[in-house]
Amino acid sequence: MALGASTFTDFGGAASDLFGGIMADQADQIKAQGDLAEATSYEEAATLAGQNEQFAKTQTAVNEVQNQRQVYQTISQQEAGVAGGGLAESGSALDLLRDSASQGALSQALIGQQGLITEAGYQEQQQSYTQMAAALQQAASEESSLGSEAGIFGAITGGIKGIAGIATLMP
Repeated sequence: MALGASTFTDFGGAASDLFGGIMADQADQIKAQGDLAEATSYEEAATLAGQNEQFAKTQTAVNEVQNQRQVYQTISQQEAGVAGGGLAESGSALDLLRDSASQGALSQALIGQQGLITEAGYQEQQQSYTQMAAALQQAASEESSLGSEAGIFGAITGGIKGIAGIATLMP
């Protein structure tokens, strides 16, 4: 056979497949590296969300103590006022003290509940970031594997087309 159009087509296809496989492999490797970098960012965000949860617990505890102190001061002032006025702790004075204690208990419950809601939000955030990081790590692993396969298949098909091109040169 002689040098002809099919020879150039075969050699061109061989070069295209070889370089295409190499480029696909490199592109997948770069994408995998990007996914791993993004996964690292999500892991850091998950760590920060966990720390925020701990801060929320501490803040809730501080708020509860502050509330208890405020309730104690209010009731103590009321008791001092009743005693200073020469009144007995009965009737309206007891109603006032009971109302203050009830209001304090309600505030305490609201502070505790809001703290739990905030903590749960940070827990959810932490779990979400952890899951996103795991998904990106899995994607990076698969992309690394696929890139290698693309390079192998490009080499195989490029080799076959190269052989076909050589075959067109043989008599």
